Amino acid sequence: MRRNTPLITLLTGAALGIVLLIASMLSTPSKTPAGYNAAATPPAASSAATQPAPASATATPSAASPSQPAPAVVTAPTRADYAGRVQGGGASIAISIHDGQAIAYVCNGSAIEAWYKGTAANGVLIMTGKNNAHLSAIYDFGKVTGDVLAHGTDYSFAVGAVHKPSGLYQATALVRGATVKAGWIVLSNGTKVGSIESDADSAAPSATRAPDLDVATGTAQDGDVVLHATAISGATGSGF
Repeated sequence: MRRNTPLITLLTGAALGIVLLIASMLSTPSKTPAGYNAAATPPAASSAATQPAPASATATPSAASPSQPAPAVVTAPTRADYAGRVQGGGASIAISIHDGQAIAYVCNGSAIEAWYKGTAANGVLIMTGKNNAHLSAIYDFGKVTGDVLAHGTDYSFAVGAVHKPSGLYQATALVRGATVKAGWIVLSNGTKVGSIESDADSAAPSATRAPDLDVATGTAQDGDVVLHATAISGATGSGF
């Protein structure tokens, strides 16, 4: 028994050392988790990729062009002719408009008659004539409506647009040193109304019934004088 004692002591010491080594290993955790796979871990995201793109880079320009203002609606013509009867008094009126200028004539086929000139703009007529004659009206493509003063008599009217041969005609001539001026209104039904001033240059010319106008030839016979009429046309500018 005495011979085995050193061997037993040696074996006991070795066993104790192995137990202490295993205990030490179990008490110290591994720095790398079990099952760690370096290839499976994604790389850190780039800081540039995580930033939102600037608005200018992501915005899609609109395909539609900027809205354009609506075109202005034209309600009044720049060139037109009107004719018809006034309300009451048995007179007729003709008005021609050409590029901002206007000529008008009121006539009852006898002593009451007057010529007017003025402006036409944005559907409004403002016109004047001799002996305080004046005319104010509004107009569009279909008609003209207003009031007119001739020889102290006020008339209201609403007359429609016409086309030649309907409309206004004028003739002037020098007879025995005096200017003779005649005017005719041809209505849409062919009726003609006209007066003639024997001294048109006077401050207050007097008028009588005009001779009949031949629309086809544009002439009228006044005694031994042939009057050559000019068509006043807003459409063409004739007579302006």
